[in-house]
Amino acid sequence: MDHYDWPLLEKLCAFHAVSGHEDEIVAFVRDTIRPWVDEWWVDRLGNVVGILRGTTYPDCRLMLQAHLDELGLIVRNITAEGFLLIERIGGMPEKSLLGQRVEIKTEDGRRIPGYIGAKSHHVTGADEKYRVLSVHEMFIDVGVSSRAAVEALGIRVGDTVTYAPNFNRFGDGMVCAKALDNRVGVFVLLELLRHFQAQRPPCTLVFAFTVLEEFSIRGSLPVVNATRPDAIISVDITVAVDTPAESPLHPVAMRQGPAVKMMDFHGRGTLGGLFSSPKLRRFIENVAQELGIPTQREVIVGVITDPAFQLYLGERGYVIAGLSIPQRYTHSAAQMCHEADIAHAIRLLTAVAHEFSPALDLSRG
Repeated sequence: MDHYDWPLLEKLCAFHAVSGHEDEIVAFVRDTIRPWVDEWWVDRLGNVVGILRGTTYPDCRLMLQAHLDELGLIVRNITAEGFLLIERIGGMPEKSLLGQRVEIKTEDGRRIPGYIGAKSHHVTGADEKYRVLSVHEMFIDVGVSSRAAVEALGIRVGDTVTYAPNFNRFGDGMVCAKALDNRVGVFVLLELLRHFQAQRPPCTLVFAFTVLEEFSIRGSLPVVNATRPDAIISVDITVAVDTPAESPLHPVAMRQGPAVKMMDFHGRGTLGGLFSSPKLRRFIENVAQELGIPTQREVIVGVITDPAFQLYLGERGYVIAGLSIPQRYTHSAAQMCHEADIAHAIRLLTAVAHEFSPALDLSRG
């Protein structure tokens, strides 16, 4: 596993790229892939697309996608005393916020450190100790004492906030960082592209680095409309349930390989989700079995990813499957993945892309 560019993963996780504000990582990914692809563009939403033409079947297109954005917060007001009031962007969990070090990104690109204040323990009442505060009851302390002083730092209403970068490789191959959802997927795609620009596949590959997944799940739709792939494989994370904190919702654990998505569903108001295309999903599993690559299966409610609304585009819909990297402590500041699962995902997708061709039957019925 040492031949993978793990420092690149650290760099990706450090970018401040909350949904709707992804320009920093958009520019990095655009400039990284530009020498590796035959065609590239950045669309009006910020989606980065790179196309690598196939050697044998240039008209057959497989799209590989991962989202660039991360969940976060946005400054909604500044008090006269210099505290920042906040709103969530995406599923930022209130239970993970109090006491966290965060970074506020200003309009001119500065990163201002701050801390989400927690009421002093010594004066916390018994009725407060076991209650999770609403984000509207929270505030960020940036260490100054007036609204004017906050504004002198360059902070304005509308600036975005993320967990402070905290990348760490530890244990037997564990990786911990904010924004591993879904910079780990971006990392997988960049490693694939680095491989394929030196050893081209038979079919054309569309690499899609998408935006707004954590906000609306719909930011990727223009990419599908623009590229019209024959099939899509979406790379994202899923919940590993191998700690005392989670019940065994599904058989997904760390170190056991990527999870092939059988079903996901939001289940909280948005009637969106994915059943992976049966034949595409079986193709992926068969390739894994032939190469001895471990995989798991994922069935989960409460998770929704880019394909949820891609399925219904066009006149005939799209063939889509999901491949997920197991992750502990999702949406917290301590998101964790294992290097073995990441490496297995890269190896599997490399083989899948090499074997994908027009001869693959993806019909229904």
